Amino acid sequence: MYNLRTVLSRLSIYRQLAEDQVLQNLGRAVDAVLEAPARNLEAVDRFQQAMFQLWEQGLSYPDHILDLILFDDNPFSRIAEHCAEKQLGQGLRQAVQADLDLLYELIHLDLRRLAQQMGIEVIILPETVPGARVLELEMAGNLAASQYWPGCLEQLIAHYSRNFRGTVGRYGALRWDSQCGLVGVEHPEAVALEDLIAYQSQKEQVCSNTERFLHGYPANHILLYGPRGTGKSSLVKALRQRYWQEGLRLVELAREDLHSMSRVVEVLQGYAARFILFIDDLSFEDYETQYKGFKAALEGSLQSRPQNMLVYATSNRRHLIREFFSDRKVTDEEVHGQETMQEKLSLADRFGLNITFPAPNQQLYLEMVEKMARKQGIVMDPEVLRRRALEWERLRHGPSGRTARQFVDSLDRKYYPEHE
Repeated sequence: MYNLRTVLSRLSIYRQLAEDQVLQNLGRAVDAVLEAPARNLEAVDRFQQAMFQLWEQGLSYPDHILDLILFDDNPFSRIAEHCAEKQLGQGLRQAVQADLDLLYELIHLDLRRLAQQMGIEVIILPETVPGARVLELEMAGNLAASQYWPGCLEQLIAHYSRNFRGTVGRYGALRWDSQCGLVGVEHPEAVALEDLIAYQSQKEQVCSNTERFLHGYPANHILLYGPRGTGKSSLVKALRQRYWQEGLRLVELAREDLHSMSRVVEVLQGYAARFILFIDDLSFEDYETQYKGFKAALEGSLQSRPQNMLVYATSNRRHLIREFFSDRKVTDEEVHGQETMQEKLSLADRFGLNITFPAPNQQLYLEMVEKMARKQGIVMDPEVLRRRALEWERLRHGPSGRTARQFVDSLDRKYYPEHE
């Protein structure tokens, strides 16, 4: 049996694989088996740790290796992501091919044989669960079927160009963490555009702007504003599901992390993907000054506006910053009071599209309830449904899409199809 850690140490481009915990545990298990029978207990412990990690993530050992390769962020995948046709330098090409030779050897590690050498007579190896991201990738099948991985170099270039690298390749929805940078969202809210009832004009404007952006044409930042519960955030979230295959990624930036805006721009510019930077519930109090840096980051700083990023923000305020009637009066305290007011209003002007979401009237609210109930398969007398929906709305937050959803979710299970 070859020394697994020796194989890992010889990797140059896919160097980060050597830090993987599954491979490190398997490497130590092999070391213990090769060095001394007295260390058999340590070998078994390391081996079972590796098996636990595979079971926990729901991947078989071969698919775990494919997952590491196909989403790796390295000098080769960065170049390949930006241009599949770009000629690689000869040195980099040879280094990648040498690594692919080693990785082919790595993926064919015989875990059953290793377990037998440690005295584990019955070993059930982890299997890949349905729905695993790696199974959806064509390149995973190409590598699994190939007996000569260095010959798959051009296919691998095309894979990174089509699917991107690292965290951005793995996830359609991400968030910015001020400590860790881009972090993938494991289970993003699944919202389909078809599920959003009403506001057809608003949906068309947002989708049209997004499609222009994805096809490389000039597009605008968007401010979606209106009363709470009107579906502003849901519309932005639905873009991920609609345009994932066209290379769109959604990145959530919390309001308290706006100070990181320039860093976010710098990071996103390094990818070939197209990003919607999503800021939910954006607004500022009169005394807050964060908006000044954010305004400069949108347009007006020395840093160039990234061609692969737009900002879509939602707010309950049209002008984003709290205003008072006194702001519009010239007082003795401030010589240029009108200029201060104009500075506050100028933030909203940085968004090329300002789209209003008015509160729905009672008729539209009832239409939302009926369509949501129908989609859920709820069997209920229409008159009773409408009457109860109006009672719910009066006792709570007024007519809105959110109120309609909360009402439908509150209905007793006896109205669902399985209870007929």
